[in-house]
This record gives sequence, C-alpha cells and structure tokens, in this order.
Amino acid sequence: MCFVDGYGLPFLTVLTKCCPNLEKIKLVIDTDWNNEKKIKSVVLEEYSDVWLEHMNELKIDFFRNFKPELEFVKFILAKSPNLKKVILLTWMVDKNTELEVLKVLLSAPCPSSAEIVVRNRCERFMMTIRSLN
Repeated sequence: MCFVDGYGLPFLTVLTKCCPNLEKIKLVIDTDWNNEKKIKSVVLEEYSDVWLEHMNELKIDFFRNFKPELEFVKFILAKSPNLKKVILLTWMVDKNTELEVLKVLLSAPCPSSAEIVVRNRCERFMMTIRSLN
C-alpha cells in the first residue's frame, strides 16, 4: 500500500467500510521516504459510520510514522471494539520516535484493550544476520 498522493488512506477506509466483517488486516507499506512531502491526508470524519466489530488484528510492515499511516492506525483503534493486537514493524532507527508513536497510539480513543506493539525491523533483521554468521 502506498500513501503517496492521498490515494492509500481513502482506499483503505472505503475497503474497511465495504468489508465490516474483516478480522485481520496485514499491510505492507510502500511509501518512498523521499516522497514524504507529497503525502496528503484525508478527513476520516466522513467514515464515522464504520464499525469493525470483527477486527482482531492489524499488522503493518514498513510503518514509517507518516501522518496518513498514523491516522489509519488511530482510525482502526477507534472503530474496532474487539481488537486484540496492533503490530507496527518499523524502519525507524530512533527509539524516541518509536516511543512517540506508542504514546500517540496509547492516548488515541480505543473501545478495546488492544495490545500495541511497535517493533524495529532493522534490529530483528540485524539479529537474524548475526545468528546466521
């Protein structure tokens, strides 16, 4: 999924609106970090009638903390009363940025007691390489 030019977030919100019985969403983000200035946001209030009663898990790979990505995660948190787990695999090297993301998400409205995991893919990748040597 690519959030450049404002197409990713509207597509995902319409998809969730059309598929209220979704139980899991797994996204692989493909937004080039050089295009950050081109990324546009969407007004999610237009989707206030969406309710994802069956959503259990959201997993996003290559999460980069761009505004539309964060807005989508907050949208899922707010609309999923049975959400159990949110996993964000990042390429962020800065631990403070990861902590900021976690703080923002933990303060977001959420009708469930979902576990939120923000994990650095780089560390996992480096640990895998070290174990192979």
